[in-house]
Amino acid sequence: MAKKYEINAEGRVVALRDFGDVKVGDVGGFVKSENNLSHEGDCWVYGNAWVHGNAHVYGNAWVYGNAWVYGNARVYENAWVCGNARVYGNAWVYGNARVYGNAQVYGNAEVRGNAQVYGAMRSDGFCFCYVPCEDGKHRVIAGCRYFTMPEAREHWGTEHPKHKETYAILDSLESLSKVREEGCV
Repeated sequence: MAKKYEINAEGRVVALRDFGDVKVGDVGGFVKSENNLSHEGDCWVYGNAWVHGNAHVYGNAWVYGNAWVYGNARVYENAWVCGNARVYGNAWVYGNARVYGNAQVYGNAEVRGNAQVYGAMRSDGFCFCYVPCEDGKHRVIAGCRYFTMPEAREHWGTEHPKHKETYAILDSLESLSKVREEGCV
């Protein structure tokens, strides 16, 4: 198969042929080497997104916005990683999965199927993700914490100095989840 891109002096991918919604000459995001982005399929790195280290994007996967994929992470099949999301370590995102917002997926995590992982960041840089679990419920992941929504609200109760901002984030994540479950997005 012919190469579909080259890497310019800035480290950005530049399309050498048309595929998917990418046209010859389109300038995409940043990769460290050709090992980071497959020449097969419609996969692409868009905008200011970065893929580096031993990370690999292939199949029809997209990485875009300001997202970063690095370490030994894999993004493949029809998965998307976008916004300010980070996927790193040995994490895999695949199937029709979506990781976006300020979500972070790392370690040996797998996000697959039709899962959607999204997050928000508090003003002090603390990240919150709201993820669907196999039991059909969602969990709040924040730092090393893993809570149900009621547990999260109790943990960041009114005594916490950033409880108002934290509750606003939790409310937003919960509302967004409900809208998506209703198929309104």
